[in-house]
Amino acid sequence: MKKLPFALLALTTTLAACTRTPAPAPAPDALKSFTEQQLTWAACDPTILGGDETKLFDTLGARLTCADMQVPLNWASPTAGKVSVSLIRYAASDTKKRQGAIFFNPGGPGGDGLAFAPLYGYFWENNLTDTPAKAGLKAMTEQFDLIGFSPRGVGASSRLNCGTNELINPVNPPATDRSEKNVQAMIRQGKLIALACQKNPITPFINTDATARDMNLARQLMGDQKLNYIGYSYGTWLGSWYAKLFPQHTGRMLLDGNTSWNAPFEETFRYQPLGFERDFRDSAAPYLARQNAYFGLGDTGAKVYAAQNALNPELRYITSNYIAQFMYTRDNLPLIGLVLKPAVVASALITAHPGASTGELMALAAQETYLPDKESNATAAQIAQMFLAFRDELLNAAPAPAELNASGSVFTAVTCNDTVWNQDLNAVRAADELEAKTYPLIGGSSVANACRQWKGGPSVKQPALPANMPPVLMLQNELDPATPQEGALKALNSTPSARMIFIDDEPQHAAFPYGTECVDTPITEYFLTGKLPQAKMNTCSALPLPGEQAVVPVKTLKVQSGALCFARPDLSSLSLREQRLTYARSEMRRILTDNARALFGGSQTVNAALNAQLTVRDCQ
Repeated sequence: MKKLPFALLALTTTLAACTRTPAPAPAPDALKSFTEQQLTWAACDPTILGGDETKLFDTLGARLTCADMQVPLNWASPTAGKVSVSLIRYAASDTKKRQGAIFFNPGGPGGDGLAFAPLYGYFWENNLTDTPAKAGLKAMTEQFDLIGFSPRGVGASSRLNCGTNELINPVNPPATDRSEKNVQAMIRQGKLIALACQKNPITPFINTDATARDMNLARQLMGDQKLNYIGYSYGTWLGSWYAKLFPQHTGRMLLDGNTSWNAPFEETFRYQPLGFERDFRDSAAPYLARQNAYFGLGDTGAKVYAAQNALNPELRYITSNYIAQFMYTRDNLPLIGLVLKPAVVASALITAHPGASTGELMALAAQETYLPDKESNATAAQIAQMFLAFRDELLNAAPAPAELNASGSVFTAVTCNDTVWNQDLNAVRAADELEAKTYPLIGGSSVANACRQWKGGPSVKQPALPANMPPVLMLQNELDPATPQEGALKALNSTPSARMIFIDDEPQHAAFPYGTECVDTPITEYFLTGKLPQAKMNTCSALPLPGEQAVVPVKTLKVQSGALCFARPDLSSLSLREQRLTYARSEMRRILTDNARALFGGSQTVNAALNAQLTVRDCQ
């Protein structure tokens, strides 16, 4: 069985000011070989997104093309070497009305944004997005090139990899094991990852400043005076960095799921334990309580929340990872119940049979009843058995290589290179102790963050807010777990030119396109006309959660009648166009949540079982 990768989420505490002096701007002649290059747009390899997309690419036709752009490895010293950045373009259909290009970033840092151009291009162009603003989205494909790109370090661009021979010691669940041995294991993990990344000579040049300059070069080479942009999550940090660095070249910019982008990066991560705990406690748990007739986890949010916190420590840690993953997408909220119920049953078996082996516990789990319908009950039994096996792996874990994939490597490099982090491990440990008690879902592991032991500090200086900061449009969900409203509102209030659309009671991470006129129409109008909402803060109502007919305000814990039904989707009955739409929608949310999977761990086997085998529908 594949080992379960329990990567620890980096959290934060004390902030400090960045004092690194910015590098002098290079002479224009030094950049000549880059600014005078020609982008060679050609047909895309159908596997450039990581799978065979021949059918999708054929549908999009000649409007979809790819190019590789050469950029300086070090923008402060352009003659020191170069790296490649991969671009994909879905060209505007009406060249006479073309207003420029819209660049996309999915977050991370370390997310690959190539897929946004073909996927958004496909279902926006064909009016397939379920929103009153679908005509506006179609018009955007007519008047703008849609540009996806792999930021330096990931995807089809020049890649960064961090790795070393040293082994990371096993780490026990940080919220429950606060022993000196476990804390030291987390500290050692951060140290080895930092050393592994800093051994790579290109690591100092993987940062937001460099990516913003790469975007600006792409804008120049495409012949556009201004850069338009849609960024999600970390993409708000990148977009705001660009706007502060190049205000005169910033066009229309949507920042969705906002970081605290006028403060050091550490502040954004400091809000995350609170955000995830609040979303689970105040939104997801009450939602599952309203489905108590189906899940049987408790008829109040408080009871559901307590059920998760009362689990066996290892099962509690495993389910915490999945709960955090599933909260990124509203459609996945029922899946929290589908993992929590098997964990509750398996935990009870462990308590009732303290001397039983894992095999014996798995046999007992196969005989238990979990959910009312036969098909979902069988899946829940399988999940319970898998979780017991994962628990066994945690209890018998062996040291693992200090090795990160390209996405994890870029995540580490960017977060550590952009702004300074508190490296007083005693202070960080004290904050971890408090977070482990107060925010046990993901709290307690900040000492494992490689930035706590990053030698030399950041490699760039975060730009200050300029006097001519251009207007930007922010979109924020009230209960966003990964980029909580505290950081978003701080960014809004510290940026006079910014405007915000705030979705009340919405629990997922990021939103656009959301599916309501209140949210999507002003955003599409903004891109098409440049018109921003007049008010600084504009509030919209959320959509009902899966299986519910009305929005239940946060902290309203009254149990409602009814239950969710589950069924396997039969894609064979869909037309080819509908199949592509189903794929496109799920793919866009996958891109936005993949970074969560990397952070919180999780078995690909279980993820596939939960996401591919089950869907939510209203009971008839």
